[in-house]
Amino acid sequence: MIVQTLYDGFNFDLAVGYHQASDVYRMALYTADADLGPNTAAYTTSGEVIGDGYVPGGQILKGFQILRDGRVVMYDWEDPVWPRATITARGALIYNFSKGNRVLGVLDMGKNFSSTNGNFMVALPEPTAKTALIRIRG
Repeated sequence: MIVQTLYDGFNFDLAVGYHQASDVYRMALYTADADLGPNTAAYTTSGEVIGDGYVPGGQILKGFQILRDGRVVMYDWEDPVWPRATITARGALIYNFSKGNRVLGVLDMGKNFSSTNGNFMVALPEPTAKTALIRIRG
């Protein structure tokens, strides 16, 4: 029997070929007034958070990994923390600074989150086939 299909690991090979461990990934935070969505192709300053402890362009994400669970490829990073920040954010962009600020994904936090001279942390979900923030199904 012959089944026409792509190799189960093809999406993983594509992800590893384009996104390198040496690339610099960043997360920028945005207010509820930001206009972000599926057509947001690159980092933008429009609607970006302004406040103490926050620098435009956001923060470098550390611990980048590409993982695979069956036919699902997942991207993962350590949870970013802005220390001593006084900010309010509703969403975020994860983008590849090394590839012309190309956006990987838009994050809607569901409501405004704030910090006043404290840690502002974005807790990324566990990198599983069902919960990873960025996942590609084969």
